[in-house]
Parts: sequence; C-alpha cells; structure tokens
Amino acid sequence: MIRRVLLVVMATIVSYSLVALSGYILYTVSAGCNEARLGLMVRFIFSPIIAILTGVVVGLLSKDHPILTSAIGLAPWIFNLLGPDKPALLGPGPVYMALGAIAALLAFRLRRRDAFVKMENANPSGHQHLDITQ
Repeated sequence: MIRRVLLVVMATIVSYSLVALSGYILYTVSAGCNEARLGLMVRFIFSPIIAILTGVVVGLLSKDHPILTSAIGLAPWIFNLLGPDKPALLGPGPVYMALGAIAALLAFRLRRRDAFVKMENANPSGHQHLDITQ
C-alpha cells in the first residue's frame, strides 16, 4: 500500500517535472513561432509525451495495478492542465489519461515478461528442482 502511494506521488512529481522541461524546450524554440503554433505543439506533442513517459515510469516501477496507479498519478496534472473552469472529463484530459494508462500497462507487461524469461532461462526444464540432500 505504501509503495502504491509513493508511486502515485512519484508519478505526479514526474509529470510536473516534465511540464517544466517542456516549458523550457518551448522557450528555447519559440523564436519565430506564434502563440497558435506553440499551443498546438503543447497540445499534440508535449502533453501526450508527458502522459506516456509518466505511464512508462509507473509501469516499470509498479508491482500491481499499473493502470489505476497511472491514472491517479496523472490526475493532478490533468486537472491543473484544464484549469478550474473546464470540466475534467471533457476535452483532452481523458485522452492523456488513457495514453498514460496504456503506456503503464505495456511497460508493466514488458517488465513482467522479461522477469518471466529470466526465470525460465535460469530453469530451462520448467520444473522446480528440489534439493533433498539437506
């Protein structure tokens, strides 16, 4: 339980850190760009990348329930992104949450598959060997 709470907090910190990084990147490339173009870059490039990277971090570090953990970890960022005057269930919020959840699930399955392959390589016959000499 404590691990899951810490993972939600870490997902929130990662998402806000990536927002700061994307703001810096936008600042450096903003010369010669108008506001409409920068807004499109945020909405269609940076925000989905933030959701996906946060989901991947959650999926790699989660032991169970990566979808729920990712959704709860992304919720503060999504609510802050949309602002207090817009409903959170309309617009790009659910899309970003779904992207983060899918990325978390895929990273979780990839990590679990790698652990299963390592276990199978350590024991290629697939049977547990009992040591009865003790």
